Amino acid sequence: MPDVGDRVLFASRKVDEAPREGVVTGVIGQLLRIKWSTGEESTVIPGPGAVAVIGKVKASSGKKATAPAKAAKATQSAKKAKQTAKESTKRSTR
Repeated sequence: MPDVGDRVLFASRKVDEAPREGVVTGVIGQLLRIKWSTGEESTVIPGPGAVAVIGKVKASSGKKATAPAKAAKATQSAKKAKQTAKESTKRSTR
């Protein structure tokens, strides 16, 4: 069952109809609230095999940094501290 924030693909009901793609904006029991790629919203109860989760919505800039971003920032801070220490050592030995 999809969760809020999942990108989903709904199978078409007709042979020549393209599947619909959207984002789950709410889940209550079996009901799914979907915001479609066209901008419309619907509440649906998907039948067996009618929905496929194809990914998550990308994180916005307001969210916390991911582990790799935190690690990169820590590495930059360590390099900066090391450079500052070298510079202060050079000054004190002159």
